[in-house]
This record gives sequence, C-alpha cells and structure tokens, in this order.
Amino acid sequence: MKNKAILTLIMMICGTALAADPTESGVPTSPLAQYSAGAAIGVIRSINDSLKPESKNFFKLSFANDIYLTDVKHLFIDVDWLSPRANFGLDVGVDYLLPGTFRPFLGAGVGVRYFDKKGYKFGDNFGASATLHAGVLIELSKTVQLRIRAPFHGVLNQTHDIGAGLDMGLMFSKPYRHVKKLNYDQD
Repeated sequence: MKNKAILTLIMMICGTALAADPTESGVPTSPLAQYSAGAAIGVIRSINDSLKPESKNFFKLSFANDIYLTDVKHLFIDVDWLSPRANFGLDVGVDYLLPGTFRPFLGAGVGVRYFDKKGYKFGDNFGASATLHAGVLIELSKTVQLRIRAPFHGVLNQTHDIGAGLDMGLMFSKPYRHVKKLNYDQD
C-alpha cells in the first residue's frame, strides 16, 4: 500500500511536469480590457505674462482616456476645457509606468490648444502644443483607478503660452483589465 502511494505521487509529479506546455512560457500577454476612461479636475497656472491678464489660474475639466499598449506603456488622449472663458485643448501621447498597484509614471505628448484672450483673433490664440507630465496611477479596485499628475504645457501660438498645474481624475475600465490573454500572433 505504501509503495502504491509513493508510485502514485511520483507519477503525479512527473505527469504535471510533462503536461506543462513549454511553448506558452514566452508568449506575450495583454489584458482582455485595454481601455479606461474617466474625468479629471485640476488647475493650470499661467507661467508667461500673456495669459495672466485673463487669469493667473485656470480651472481645468478633462475627459481622460487611457489605452494599454504594453505593461509599461499606455497611450493617453485627453480633451480639456479651461475656465474662465472658452479655452480648450487636446493632448495625445504616451505614459511610461512602473508596475504595481501604485504606479508612478512620466508622460509626453502633443496636441492643440486654444486660449480665448481679449484683443486677439482666433488664429493668434490657437496653436500646436506639447505636454510633459509626471504622476501616479493608483489602483482603487479592479475597475477604478485614481490618476494624479502634474502637467506642463507649452503652446506654439502667437504669444507662446506656457502653463503648469495639477490634476486628479478617476479612470474607469471593465473588470477584465487584470485578466491576461495570450498573443500567439506576435513574434
């Protein structure tokens, strides 16, 4: 009886070792849910003098989007509205994240911005923009993340507007963001 138990245990161990498919060990994975969206609020402080007559600080509302590229790279697409007046912007870029539930990141992107300044024509206030930011993404649950970041914006309009600030937002995703799928078609 003792020999049968030892033999059964050896067969289970060997069977488990042989049953593992070694071809899946190096196959890249990606999450089933790759998109997160949410809203953010914050403030942008004008750094250059041409924005200060409108306001030293602009209240910012954003519709934020995050698309998974790899475990450490995410594409961001943010649509911003700044108050007072009708100021808006769009930024697209890449965030580089550290792994974990508390994920510091650095990001850079390009876009367009418009500042509604008195005494200027529409084309004078509209221009291409660049953004740099540092922040942290905190996993609150399987479907909710808190994003805090400090952005810096530069705009190539007639007055070369510059601003820096702080924003905080909640990002929502499907519950399968942590479930990984195998990607066999990648080299």
